[in-house]
Amino acid sequence: MVKEGRRIQAPTIPKLDIFSSKTSIQRNGGDTVTSNIISQLAVFALKRRLADEAHVACDVTADPTRIALQGKVGPVTVKGKGWKSPLGLTCRAIEATVNECSLDFVEVLQKRKLRLTVPAEGNAMVALTGADFGSFVTHPLLKPPRLTMNGRSHPFQFLKDGVLIDPNAGEVRFFGMFQGERWRCILKRNRDGEAEIKVFPINNISSVDDEDNVANKLALSKALTKIITIFFNNLTFELDGTFLSFQDMMVTDRGRESCVMISLKILVKKFPSTGIAF
Repeated sequence: MVKEGRRIQAPTIPKLDIFSSKTSIQRNGGDTVTSNIISQLAVFALKRRLADEAHVACDVTADPTRIALQGKVGPVTVKGKGWKSPLGLTCRAIEATVNECSLDFVEVLQKRKLRLTVPAEGNAMVALTGADFGSFVTHPLLKPPRLTMNGRSHPFQFLKDGVLIDPNAGEVRFFGMFQGERWRCILKRNRDGEAEIKVFPINNISSVDDEDNVANKLALSKALTKIITIFFNNLTFELDGTFLSFQDMMVTDRGRESCVMISLKILVKKFPSTGIAF
C-alpha cells in the first residue's frame, strides 16, 4: 500500500567515490566566513561521535542577505564514508542534505555552537554493506518489532550475522529469532518503492509435520511477515534530536562490494548533545 502523500521515486544512487579521503571543509555562497564556521562546527560535532578513521565533509551555502534578514543558511550537505559510531552504527557512505537551516547566529559566532531556531528538514542516502545492515538492525537504539500472541507481546530479535545482499535478485537476506526459533527474512523493494519483507522458518515445513504444526508455522510466518514489513516502512530512527525515516531503497553492486541504498527523510530538531553516544 502506498503511503498517503508520499511521492514514490526510485532513489538516486550517489557515486561512492565522491567522498574525500580526509576530513574536509567546503565553502559555497557569498558569506565564506560564516560558511566556514558552520562547516567546521558541523564536522567537529560529527567527528566527536565517529571513529577516528571516519571521513566527513560539509558543504554550506550561505547568502549574506538571507543571514542578515532571516538568519537562514542552506542548503547544507554533509558527506562521509566509513562511518562508525561508539555504539557500532556503521555505514559505507552517506550523503545528507538539509535544504534550509534557521540558526541562532549569536550562538554560531560568539559561542561556536549550532542551535536551530526552527526544525530543519531534508533527505539522505545511506549505503550499507551486509555488515552495516546487520549492525543497524541490531543497534541498541532500534527497538525490535513485536508480535502480540495470546494477549502477550513478543519481540522479534534481528541477528547481526549472516546478512547477504544479492544485487541480482534485488534482495537483502538476514535472520532473526522469535520465541527461541530462528527465522529467515528477505527484504525487497516493491513496485511502489516500499520495503517488502517475507519471513520463513529456518526449519522448512515438511510432509512429516502434523497438520497443526504446519498450520501454526504458516500462520506465524504470515503474521511475522506483516509486522516486520510494517516495521520497516514506518521506521523512524532517532539520534538525539535527529529523526531518520525510511523512504525508499535499492540494492546495487556498484562500488567495492554489494550495498543496499536506503533513502531517508531527515527531521533535525536539535543537534546531538555533547557526550551522547549513538
